[in-house]
Amino acid sequence: MSRTRQIVILVVLMLMLTFDAHAQKQKPVPVCSQTTFAALREFPKLEYECPEGLQEWDEKILKLPARLAGLRGIDKPLEGFNDATWWQASVDELNACSVHGGGGALTDEEKEKWRDGDVTLKLFGNHEMRLVLLDDPCYQPGYSGANAFLLYRKDGSVFVSQVLNGYYSRVDNSVGIDFAKLNGQQIVEISTGNSMPPSLLYYYFAIDPTTNKAVPKNIFKEGNKFTNQIYSDMLLADPKDAGLPASASELNVIVRGRLAPSFSSYRQDDHGRIKANEQRFDRIIYRWNGKFYSAR
Repeated sequence: MSRTRQIVILVVLMLMLTFDAHAQKQKPVPVCSQTTFAALREFPKLEYECPEGLQEWDEKILKLPARLAGLRGIDKPLEGFNDATWWQASVDELNACSVHGGGGALTDEEKEKWRDGDVTLKLFGNHEMRLVLLDDPCYQPGYSGANAFLLYRKDGSVFVSQVLNGYYSRVDNSVGIDFAKLNGQQIVEISTGNSMPPSLLYYYFAIDPTTNKAVPKNIFKEGNKFTNQIYSDMLLADPKDAGLPASASELNVIVRGRLAPSFSSYRQDDHGRIKANEQRFDRIIYRWNGKFYSAR
């Protein structure tokens, strides 16, 4: 690996960690109430035997019958997460209970780790939909290999959909969730980030009204095809420092609970017109036409 490459990776890690820590410091560290701790439940574990002769990064692992069977077996226990108290508690408080291991305020050490973003989060979302990350024992365990499941609560029942399969990243806490309304339909955004290359990849889903399961929402037109995924290289700089509008940050697709009229994506290009962090990029602007986004 070249020295330049190492510096780029270090920069993106520092930027991401600084951003996470800054976001955490903007709100008080949650306290684990006795009520929430009583509602806390251990997530199920994906279990299957790691195959001999395959390296942990070999994608053949993803198709192992034992692994696929294990993933299918995750739905049922997650559907059991239908306790009203668990759903009424905030995700932050539930995560705090997991960190603290009991009711009450976090210790000074736990608070410091929370503020610094040095706590591995496995639960995200709101009081209606939640994203759960479950470790994968065999695929990319060195890079936080995981599988993500969306839990949707409706009329006291919980419906489970797998939305990430064999996800891994060299960046801690690289997964997020956001929501938007589109003509009365709930759109779910699953955001992911990595450092080699410094990049973002977002996935979009909607809830099927018949099955109550998450299905891909193909709102991006790429050439002649539609997809639910959108990619961008990371600028690793404030857009204003690159001579861009403040709103031109990477993949700013959801703004205040609604789909943005337009957003920016970037591709690294030695001849690109945009210079940021000693790299050059091409900017791609996607515009919403009422049905989907397409590149200008």
